[in-house]
Amino acid sequence: MLRALGTLRWRLTLTFVGLLALLLAALGTYQYLALQRDLVDVRVGVMTGDISEVRAQVQRLLPRADRTPAGVAAIFASACTRLNGSPAAPAGAGDAAQRTIAAAVVAATGRTGNVVLYDRVLQPVVSVPDSLASVPHVSDTALRRALDTATRSDPEVLNSGTGNQLAVAYPITATNPRRPCGVLQLATSTQPIDDILASERTRLAIGGGSVVILALLIGLFLTSRALKPLRRVSDTAQQLAGGDLRARSNIPPRGDEVGTLAKSFDDMAARIESAFAAQAESESRMRRFIADASHELRTPITALKGYIDVMRRGAARDPQALEAALETMGREADRMRGLVLDLLTLARLDAQRPMEIGPLNLGEVVGAVLDEAPHEAQGSVRRQLDGAPVLVRADRNAVATIAQNLMGNAFKYAPGATQTWTTAVEDGNGVLRVHDDGPGIPAADVPHLFERFYRGEKTRAREEGGSGLGLSIVHGLVTALGGDVSVRSAEGFGTTFVVRLPLA
Repeated sequence: MLRALGTLRWRLTLTFVGLLALLLAALGTYQYLALQRDLVDVRVGVMTGDISEVRAQVQRLLPRADRTPAGVAAIFASACTRLNGSPAAPAGAGDAAQRTIAAAVVAATGRTGNVVLYDRVLQPVVSVPDSLASVPHVSDTALRRALDTATRSDPEVLNSGTGNQLAVAYPITATNPRRPCGVLQLATSTQPIDDILASERTRLAIGGGSVVILALLIGLFLTSRALKPLRRVSDTAQQLAGGDLRARSNIPPRGDEVGTLAKSFDDMAARIESAFAAQAESESRMRRFIADASHELRTPITALKGYIDVMRRGAARDPQALEAALETMGREADRMRGLVLDLLTLARLDAQRPMEIGPLNLGEVVGAVLDEAPHEAQGSVRRQLDGAPVLVRADRNAVATIAQNLMGNAFKYAPGATQTWTTAVEDGNGVLRVHDDGPGIPAADVPHLFERFYRGEKTRAREEGGSGLGLSIVHGLVTALGGDVSVRSAEGFGTTFVVRLPLA
């Protein structure tokens, strides 16, 4: 259970439910206090209305002969005289008047409250219906406010033997309302208010608890649905960790954070798969490269060793045999040297060694390479180099190596065929085209021309010493310079290599 509570689903749900519970508690407290205040205000309003009916109630309590406005005024005047402590007041007259007023107030309230009258020195004079000793009294502050301001006091809750009572102090006036002659305390039981508030507390507790429980259930359902894509991402991550690099969450696109996370995760998984595939392919190429390099190096080494053995067996004493052996050994050594240089060039390309890239004239570099062509082959080379400088951003040695390999490839596989070398500016690139009128390349060989150690031996002549690395070096150098190389060929129609390099 503790592990379940520690999950993101439960943490989000409990956080949401906790906030909701706090909001409900605050709202319930505010509603409860507002209801309590409203009930008190209503009860005080009723009591104030009862005070307004006192004169009518006094008139009903008087003998029939005295039920006149003058008789009612006389009662209040007599009470005020007594409450003011006037020595001229007849004994007992004020007490009767005060009791009459108190009884009138009780009658106005429907006999649900009690009344206490205070004189101007705030001493209790009479209480109806209980005795003065058993009736709770409001604070002196409330009495003083009613006497000094001629307005009612704020309500107070008083403790009594029969329960709490809501009490308010009202000023008593005879003829001049601005000069109260005493204070009248009207109190009524708070039991009706307490009953309503108790019922409200019960409703708030039951309703709030029900809402919290319902919110918990709904929250668990909603968070479960919201977090379902995350579980799919987690499961996919476990599949990736287990070696299944094709695993994807495949969550439909959505415009929220979870959708963004799922898309990023799938993109990352795709990149991981591509990286592993590239690494596997690189390792495979490296193994093939080492195997091919070993095979290519073994051939001249074997030839050298064979001729050395022949010389040891006595061929060195024959001048003609010695000369033929040395010539063959020299060719094999040159072949091995060229192969090692090609391998070093490819190793530098794989290591991404920095090159001295700068602006150079493509036609000038290509022309210098063509000038170094063998004298007997010069007649088959046609130059159509652009008269204006074709300035490209490249490394001079790299461009020269590209041209040398293309020229050597044409001499090797199309001996005697006319070669046409062209430079131009096309689509923001410097372009070098090399076309030969040789036998062309079979369509099956064209996609593999730039692979290392690849030779179309069945369909193209092979000069001794060819390693199958020349076009691979061309492709690697052009790519390192930010350009691209392509080939178009068809059997019987010659071959065209096109090199594009970025302009300076």
